[in-house]
Amino acid sequence: MDIILGSIASLIGIGFTLELIFKSFKSKKPYIISWAVAVFMYTIATIALVSGLIGGWNYMNFGIFYFFGGITNVPAFGIGSAYLIFDNNRVNVISGLYILFVLGALYSIIASGIPDFSNISGIPEGSELYEISGPRMWAILGNSMGSISLVGIAAYSIYKFRRVNEDLVTTNVLIVVGSFSPALSGVLLALGDGASKTLSLLVGMFLIYLGYRVSQRPKI
Repeated sequence: MDIILGSIASLIGIGFTLELIFKSFKSKKPYIISWAVAVFMYTIATIALVSGLIGGWNYMNFGIFYFFGGITNVPAFGIGSAYLIFDNNRVNVISGLYILFVLGALYSIIASGIPDFSNISGIPEGSELYEISGPRMWAILGNSMGSISLVGIAAYSIYKFRRVNEDLVTTNVLIVVGSFSPALSGVLLALGDGASKTLSLLVGMFLIYLGYRVSQRPKI
């Protein structure tokens, strides 16, 4: 079942990523570009997950899965939503800090060495492979900060735009709920619980795509 759910999420993610990339070329809007990056990360993580479930886990596929799915993609969604409602110059500063965060997390993954996958079955748990001071710390930090940012952005959208731009509010709420699904499972994975990861990725992907479609509706 995990393989089937993960494969469906991967196919949706590939189509969604391509759509966002083409849209980015046409519009060059920062929020679309950020969402394209975030969904690309999401998709790569899901493909790596399916690879691990089908062919067995190794340093490469689990590292990709953990890095993109457990650490970096939720903050990227937060940046995209921030570009949607805040001044771009201010969000650019956050984007710069995010790049430093990504580089730090990447170094942590590389420096952690090669985990032992010999006794792993199903989806590996973070506690089995990484120390809490290593990649697990970056996963908790990235998911927590990204989730807090997304909730704050959604709350601000509801407060400021609920009467003037309902689509903007709906978009941010759907992005938040969709991102929370993999964010919560990312935190659980970092703490040592890999259950329902594929289902959370599939549900999250669907809700995020729905939020994007709402943001693209013609303004009446």
